[in-house]
Amino acid sequence: MLYSNEDLENLRHRWTSPKGQRILKTIREARCYLSPVLFREKVHGLPGINDPEVADSVDLRGAPLSGFDFRISVQEDDNGFSESIALLSNIHFEGATLRHCNFEGGRIHDCSFENTDLSFTEFKTASLTSCNFSEADLTEVNLRSAKLTDCNFSNATIKDVSLDTTLVDEKTTFGKVSKSEKEENFYSAAIEYKQIKEMYKNSSLHQQADDYHYKEMVTKRKSIPLKSPKRWLAYIFGDLLCKYGISYTRVIAWGAIIVVSFALIAHVQKSLLYNNELVQVTFSDTLYFSLVTFTTLGYGDFHAIGPMRFAAGIESFIGASLISLFTVIVARKIIRD
Repeated sequence: MLYSNEDLENLRHRWTSPKGQRILKTIREARCYLSPVLFREKVHGLPGINDPEVADSVDLRGAPLSGFDFRISVQEDDNGFSESIALLSNIHFEGATLRHCNFEGGRIHDCSFENTDLSFTEFKTASLTSCNFSEADLTEVNLRSAKLTDCNFSNATIKDVSLDTTLVDEKTTFGKVSKSEKEENFYSAAIEYKQIKEMYKNSSLHQQADDYHYKEMVTKRKSIPLKSPKRWLAYIFGDLLCKYGISYTRVIAWGAIIVVSFALIAHVQKSLLYNNELVQVTFSDTLYFSLVTFTTLGYGDFHAIGPMRFAAGIESFIGASLISLFTVIVARKIIRD
């Protein structure tokens, strides 16, 4: 659940009392957060410990734990081999300060990091399942080679996050709009969307990657001054025409509009010859002429005369361009998938 700023301050304040400081020292030394039962024995009397939202779980809301290494040594086999990993389950970190903490190689599930300061924290090779990072500060967090499953990063600050070889599943969400874009920091938003796009591509989730490619290009366009022709050209030929190279249906739609439009012009102009004779043409005739002109087939039964010749040349150029664009988009989807 999302807490108000006042609630978060109250949760943080409880750790500043002498009793809170003693409990915090016990948590660091005994690592009682590994078991909800042991935790409640050690922190008996901590204000807020019996709140309904943290019942039967570990309550570290608002805790100042910067620089803490959450890893423990775990023996992997009978030969004595061991490694240090973070094993965390069902812990509430809302509003906590976890700067420069170490969760490397962790197995972390059902933990809530809402409104948590996680800047410069290490999650390298960690497996994160059903964790909530909404409103968290993830500035320069290292998520290299981590695996994200059913996690929520909505409205989190993800500036300069390391996402190399990070894997993600379909249920993980980063929200419809990034925090940087809401703050109109379009340059940073474009970089963040690009990082997320590459992460989805590495996870073979190409539809999600396309969604973030589109968001990346839109924010890049928004970073251009509103009155700049470059911005409007990017909108018309990039967004409206093909959704920045990911929508072949838009290309088909624009192709149909061009064919019908030029057919209407030819029908109004009455500037077509049929077998070198000027005849009364129907709309179906001009639609046929427009279609073969658009596709550059040019059977030769109908010819344009007068100014319509230039219109036909323009339609042929547009048709060849749109057909090429359609081919590229479809081929990209087939090869990629």
